[in-house]
Amino acid sequence: HNVNLFGVVMKAAYLPYAYLLMGYALSNGEVVPMDMLHGMFVGHVYYYLACVVPTVLGRGKVVIWTPGVLVDLCNWLEGRRVGGGPDDDVDGNEPI
Repeated sequence: HNVNLFGVVMKAAYLPYAYLLMGYALSNGEVVPMDMLHGMFVGHVYYYLACVVPTVLGRGKVVIWTPGVLVDLCNWLEGRRVGGGPDDDVDGNEPI
């Protein structure tokens, strides 16, 4: 997928790096935007634990899952159905 960032078209995979470069440029090159670096690191760790590890370990071996409150909040913000019981897991995986 492509995205348009202030008139510059790029692949969506490069968007975090573009934000990092913009943060560095807006601080006149004096400060590395550590909050963005931390966010990128945490996002990669979460993706690895939520998507890669269960694939390697086999189906049903979930290491980390998104809290239901956060899932409900995102669904509510996007206008989707909110709530559900404990059996109503979003991705079909049960935590270990």
